[in-house]
Amino acid sequence: MNEDNFYLLLDVIFRNGSAKRLTRNGVDFSEIAIQTNHAIAEGLVKNSGNRIILTEKGVEALKRLEDKYKKTKKEEWIEKDEKSRVDKKDKSFIFVPRQSELTF
Repeated sequence: MNEDNFYLLLDVIFRNGSAKRLTRNGVDFSEIAIQTNHAIAEGLVKNSGNRIILTEKGVEALKRLEDKYKKTKKEEWIEKDEKSRVDKKDKSFIFVPRQSELTF
């Protein structure tokens, strides 16, 4: 796992977020588990009851990596959803839905 994804892992743990942020970057769940165990061994993360949290050393590492990898441009905050994109239609195009597909 590269340092950018490791920053995301620490940020997800710190904010109690979703692992989907990592999977969107191409990291699979087995790699997330391996890196989480590595972070526990390094003393950056600890198991606290039914959840894992960052230690003081982990918070310091997160802040150090945050300066390098935090997205500060507003354009990068929201990812474009390409799968729901509709092709551009001609001005004269009229959409008429099928009556069987209407819910009202």
